[in-house]
Amino acid sequence: MKISLLGGTGDIAEGLVLRWTKAGHDIYIGSRSEEKATGIADGYNKRLFELGIESDIQGGVNADAAAASEVIVISLPYEYAVSTLEQIKSSLEDQIVISPVVPMSRVGKVFMYTTPAQGSAAQEIKEALPESVRLVSAYHNLPASELKEIDRVLDYDVVLCGDDDGAKEVVKNLTEEMENLRALDAGPLEASMMIEAITPLIVNLNVRYKPQHFSVKFV
Repeated sequence: MKISLLGGTGDIAEGLVLRWTKAGHDIYIGSRSEEKATGIADGYNKRLFELGIESDIQGGVNADAAAASEVIVISLPYEYAVSTLEQIKSSLEDQIVISPVVPMSRVGKVFMYTTPAQGSAAQEIKEALPESVRLVSAYHNLPASELKEIDRVLDYDVVLCGDDDGAKEVVKNLTEEMENLRALDAGPLEASMMIEAITPLIVNLNVRYKPQHFSVKFV
């Protein structure tokens, strides 16, 4: 499958790139700068070469990376997500877009969820996408430091929210290619705010209890 990561250096981007490349997917890195994207891609290729994994990760501007892909991951900070998608709207048609985006801010010593007017980052992002694009909210709470250790087994759950069952099935399959991760369908996109809002809590726990890495597991 052809997968692009817009930004390519977000909290979970590295782990997704490395694990999906290892699984045999074609990966594209998008950035505002082609030079920056190419540099990021070259860095990932070098890392995989050192691990004995053949790769040909490509880098380009966001619009080109998106147009070349079947699945697009928004690996961008919340404040840049919508504006980036609006700038490349002509490159978006029929793809599946994955949003791990979480709006949060620091208040004193803790991070808090900042609720968008639409109810969640996913619902806000949906408004910026063409109708043919199918949006799935996922990967908010995976610990980035563990995800990029590509031989590490991750015994966590990934909650999916979206309005298209076919798109959620694709993301479920991509998720469960990563050993021991379990994808759980939490219903429509509007439910995304509940899982997005958990993320600042997990961040606060990770800060307080370093070097532990908390995530989500339903038992």
